[in-house]
Order: sequence, then C-alpha cells, then structure tokens
Amino acid sequence: MPISFQLKVHAGNHDRQYCPAAVQLDSNDALLHNISSDSFVMTDDQGGAVAVQARKDGDVYYLHFIVKQLAKGESRTYRLEAGASEPAPAAAGVQFIHEESKKIDVRVGGSYFTSYVYDSTIAKPYLGPMIGPYGDSYTRLDFETKEHPHHRSLWLAIGDVNGIDMWNEPAERYGRQLHQRFTEVADGPVCGVITSHNVWTSFNKKPQIDEVRTITLYNTPAGGRMIDLDVMFTANYGQVEFGATKEAGPLGIRVAESMKVDNGGTMVNSYGSVSEAECWGKRAEWCDYFGEVGGHTLGIAAFDHPDNEQFPSYWHIRNYGLLAANNFYFSGGKLIKPKETVRYQYRVYFHEGDTQAGGVANKYQDYIHPPKVEIIRSSDGDLGQRA
Repeated sequence: MPISFQLKVHAGNHDRQYCPAAVQLDSNDALLHNISSDSFVMTDDQGGAVAVQARKDGDVYYLHFIVKQLAKGESRTYRLEAGASEPAPAAAGVQFIHEESKKIDVRVGGSYFTSYVYDSTIAKPYLGPMIGPYGDSYTRLDFETKEHPHHRSLWLAIGDVNGIDMWNEPAERYGRQLHQRFTEVADGPVCGVITSHNVWTSFNKKPQIDEVRTITLYNTPAGGRMIDLDVMFTANYGQVEFGATKEAGPLGIRVAESMKVDNGGTMVNSYGSVSEAECWGKRAEWCDYFGEVGGHTLGIAAFDHPDNEQFPSYWHIRNYGLLAANNFYFSGGKLIKPKETVRYQYRVYFHEGDTQAGGVANKYQDYIHPPKVEIIRSSDGDLGQRA
C-alpha cells in the first residue's frame, strides 16, 4: 500500500530561490521499505509536481528536492507518496553519460553542462568546461596555452605535498592524482553525485596520500548552477605535510579569459573588498569573480564551509583569472599524522549577472543555513523525522 505523508519546509531568515533542500529519514521509517523504488510522487501546496530523489549516503537515507521559490519567514507543505502504483514521470534532471572510459559528461535539464575528466595521461582530474545559459563557458579550458597550462577549469590540487608539486606540472617532476575507482555515480531528477577514490603520488607513482572526492551537481537553471565538493584526505602511507605554498587550493578555478580582471572583469569578497589588491591573501567566507562572456555578464562564486579548518579561508585570487581557496601559504602549512583524515568542503555557484544580480550573498546562506524540513507524522504515527 502506498505511504503518504507531508514535508513542511521553513525558509527561515532568508529568501529561497532554486535552493537545494534535503531531509534525513529515520531508520525506522516505513518509507525505507520503498526507498529503492522509483514510485515517488511529490506535489506542492497547489498540486504541482515537484521533483524528488531518494539517496543513501553511507547508512543514512535522504530525500532531496529543490525549493524553487519561498520568501523568508514563510513555510510550504509538500505531499509525498511513496510506493505508488504508477511511478512519477521522468524528469529532465541531472544525467550522467559515461560512454568514454575516462570521462563522465553531465547534462542538466537536458543540456550539456560539464564533464568530469579523470584521464591518467593528465596530471590530475578536472571538471570542465562549465557551459553557461548562452552556450559559452564560465571557465577556461585551454590545452594550447603557455600561461598557467595546469589551470584547467575547476580542479583540486596542492603545490607542496611532502615536497612534491601537485599544482604546477614541471616536466617529469609533477605529482599525479591517479583515479582508482568510483563508489558512486548516481544521477537523478534533483542531483547527480560522483564519488571517486584517488591516490596522490609522486611522478614515479609512489603513493603519498589517499583522497575521496564527492561531487554533487544540482538541477538548477543554467544561470544559477551549483556544484558541491566534499574532499577527504587520509594519510594511509605515513605522515603528510602540506607545505606553506601559495600554489595551492585545494580548490582551484580558472575563469573564462574574457571574465578576468585584466580584461575588464571584477572580483569581490564577502566583506565587500574589490580587486586583487584588496582580496588576495585576505580571509573571506566567499569570493566572487564576474565579467563579460559572449556579451553577457557571468560570474563564479566559491563558498568556504564553516567546518573547514582556518575558516574563513584565505584566498589566492588573481587579476589574470585564478580563483582559489588557500590556507596553507598564509597559515604555515599543515601536518597530517599517519592514518589521520582531514576534510574540505566547498560550493561553487555559477551565476548570471554581477554579485548583486546573482544573489551571491543569499546563495551562501543557502549553503551554510539551508531550509529546515520536517516530516509531518501521519495519523497513525508511523512516520516522523525532523532535520
């Protein structure tokens, strides 16, 4: 028999627009008996269909959906039915196309957005290009350039890992990030998740540290795409030192050439500082980089997570188009003890318009203070969970 219940979403202190939301399910919920089914039907308070996606993360189950619009202080109730006789109609959400052995293409809402490339002939995996609402890329992906050729769209790297350069790529001396396996490649109507296991090695492939990288891409409009990055480093091969180098991230982004400050673009941080002179080497919760791309104003904002060490991050941000979060140079590096794990989390927001038009400050609140969601108990009391 189908299980029917309600989700109540509270906007809280912030306006919500195309905001990812999720609720954790209690292990005793009857809904878990239907979690592997595609027969979910979710409707809003006007009876309109809403995309919903069930996902297991470790031993925990979540329901994911997108709040298209909800004003601050307001609430909305959704009805969800699980185990329906007819499955919900297929939605044009996040789709992964894994036809090539070393690349996953990502389509969002039916349109190509980006690719995750993990070709071992390239020093490190990257995401790119990032296609915007008018068909041009938010980022630079240029294999012919001589100027910082290792800057490939969006990547993770550190310039000194036990003395090995994992950021630059000096001939026959650079470090490698070698893909080992995927533990999750799951797409759906609300989000797509890629979890890859990589080992960071010397040029001669001597292991230095293990990395688990989880990339979450959301089904939001082309003028407001979002990617979450959750990175776990574990020192499985002995003590690791991340050196005090400015050539570091771990998050690195290279904006489109026409967007960079040198070509008329603008950078601004969460404190309102503007330009490299005011933003480079300064702490901030986020930095935004915007400019003209194909005759339209587009921007990329990088959000630091409050749980990251040394929050808020220092920023390695340059007029020539680099946007990177970097605490190692400014705080003296980091030692990771054998078997110790460290974690870094970021959200990258690709937006149309400048910082204000793109609502960057409010989108940061979506990241660190998402809407509260509660499952309303049915009359027989067999369901109930608050997140």
